[in-house]
Amino acid sequence: MALDVIYRNGSIHTQDPDRPVVHSLGVHGGRVVSLDDELPTEVFERSVDLHGATVVPGFHDAHCHLTMLGETLVQADLRPSTVSTMAELLDVVAAAARGAAPGAWVLGQGYDQNHLGGEHPTAEELDAVAPQNPVWLWHNSRHMAVVNTAAFEAAGYPGRTGFTVPEGGSVPLDANGAARGLLEETARGLVSGAMPPKTAAQVAEQIGAASDVALAAGITSVTEPGLGAPEHLGQSVTDVAAYQLAREQGRLGVRATVMPYLTTLHTVGPQDAHDEATDLADRPFGLDLGLRTGLGDERLRIGAVKVLSDGSLIGRSAFMTEDYAADAARGVDNAGYLQFSRDWLAQHLVAAHANGWQLAVHAIGDGAVDVVLDVLEEAQRRFPREDCRHRIEHFGVASDEQVARAAALGVVPVPQGRFVNELGDGVATAMGERRTRLCYRMRSLLDAGMQVPASTDAPVVDSPPLANIHDMVNRRTASGAQFVPEECLTVAQAVHAYTVGSAYASHQEHEKGRLVPGMLADFAVLSADIFAVDPTTIKDLGVTATVVGGEVVHGTL
Repeated sequence: MALDVIYRNGSIHTQDPDRPVVHSLGVHGGRVVSLDDELPTEVFERSVDLHGATVVPGFHDAHCHLTMLGETLVQADLRPSTVSTMAELLDVVAAAARGAAPGAWVLGQGYDQNHLGGEHPTAEELDAVAPQNPVWLWHNSRHMAVVNTAAFEAAGYPGRTGFTVPEGGSVPLDANGAARGLLEETARGLVSGAMPPKTAAQVAEQIGAASDVALAAGITSVTEPGLGAPEHLGQSVTDVAAYQLAREQGRLGVRATVMPYLTTLHTVGPQDAHDEATDLADRPFGLDLGLRTGLGDERLRIGAVKVLSDGSLIGRSAFMTEDYAADAARGVDNAGYLQFSRDWLAQHLVAAHANGWQLAVHAIGDGAVDVVLDVLEEAQRRFPREDCRHRIEHFGVASDEQVARAAALGVVPVPQGRFVNELGDGVATAMGERRTRLCYRMRSLLDAGMQVPASTDAPVVDSPPLANIHDMVNRRTASGAQFVPEECLTVAQAVHAYTVGSAYASHQEHEKGRLVPGMLADFAVLSADIFAVDPTTIKDLGVTATVVGGEVVHGTL
C-alpha cells in the first residue's frame, strides 16, 4: 500500500539537534515517517516539490485567546493602528451605533488609553454618540472595559450608581459619585452579565473564523487560557462544548489545548461526603466526573487550569512590589492589586495541584510573581509531584532573584515578545527607566535554564508568529525605542520557543514541535529563509503554505 505524501526539495528545519536540516519529509497517517532518503519517493502516493522553500515546524502559540480573536472580527476595531485620537474612537462607536438596532449592544475592542492622551473614554462621551444603545468597549489588555449609562442601566444600576465594587476590581467615580464608565479587572462582572449570553454555536463560529486567521499565519496549534467563566475569562459557560462543536463541524483548523478557568473547578462527589472543615486540598477537586489536565487527543485536549492573580502593566493594575513610577511622579499611591486574596489563591491552586492539575497563573507584576511562587512552593511541599510544569503566564516583571527562584521550581514562564512592540512605550512610561529593565524578560529566562515557549496573548496584540519572532529578536517599541536589548533572542532561539518550547509548556513535546519520524506532520512554509535574512526584516516575511497532519490547509504547494 502506498504511503500518503512526500514533501521534497526543501530546506526543512527539523528542530532536531542531531539532524537540524533535511530536504524531504515523508508523511503517512498525519505523522512524519521519513526524512531525506530513508524511504524512496516511489512508495508515496503523492510527491510535492517545495522548490527550495524554507520549512519550519508549525508555530504553537502557547497563550492565545482564540475565541476572543474570533470575537474581534465582528466588533468595532478600536486598536491604535485604527484610531489615534479620542474623536476618531467616538466616530467609530457612533458609526457602529447607527448600524445597530435601538437597544442592541454596541461592542468594540482594542483601545489603548496610552494612545489617547492617557485618558479612557467616559460613559458620558459614549452616551453622546450612542444614546439608544448600551456600549461595551474592551481595553486592549482585556483587563478592563468602558461602558455607557445604558449598559449600567441594563445591569440594574440606573445613573451608574448603586453597585458594590467586587474584590479585585475598581470603578473610578466622577465628581457626583457616579461611575465614570471604566470597569477594571473583576469589576467588569458588574455589567458583563447583562449582555446576552453566547450559545455554543456562536462561540464555535468565532473559533472557526479565528482558526482561519491562525492557519494563514502558520499557526498549527494554540493553547487558550481561561474558559467557561465569562465574568472572568471565556465567552460562555459552555466554551469547551463550543470547541467540540467546532471540531465536529470541521471548523477547528488548529490543534487546541484549552484551559478552564479556576473558578469552574469544584469539589467532586456528594457534598455530604466532604467535611466542610477539611482543607480543600484534601478533597476531590476538579471538573465534573473528576476531569483534569490531559484528557483529549492530538486535536483537542484539556490543559492546565488558568487564573488571573493580577492585572496589566499598561492599565497599571498589575500587582507590584512598589508604586508605578508614572503614578508616583503625580503623587498617587498605586502598586496595583491582586484579583483574588492570597489565601483564596493558595487554597484553590494547591487543591488543583493536589488533584493532578497543571497550573497556569497569570502574574505580571513582581508582587504577583512573589505570591504565585509562594503558592507553588507550598503546593509542592505539601503534595510533591514530578514534572508538574506549572506555568506563570506573562511573568511580566521579574527580578534576577525571582527568575532564579522560578527556575529552581521548574516553572515554565510564558512571555509575549510582541508586547514589547505594541505595549512597550506605555509600559516604559508606567514603570520608569530603573524598573523597565525587569520587564518582559526572555534571554535571562533561557540563561537560567528554563524552557521558554512563545505566545502573543492575541487579541491583546497581533497574532502572527513572524511579527512576534521579529520582536523577540529585535525588541523595539512602536516608537522605535530599544526595550531592554540585553533580553534579545537569536532567531534560532525564537523559532525553538515557538515550536519545541511551546510544545513542552503543554506536555506535548513528544508529538509536536519537531519534524522527525513519529511526530505530527505540522509545518509552515516561509517566503524566505528566516535564519538567513536580515533580522530587522523578519516581520516582512510571509507564510506561503501551512500544513496540518500532512495536508495543506492554507496556501498552495
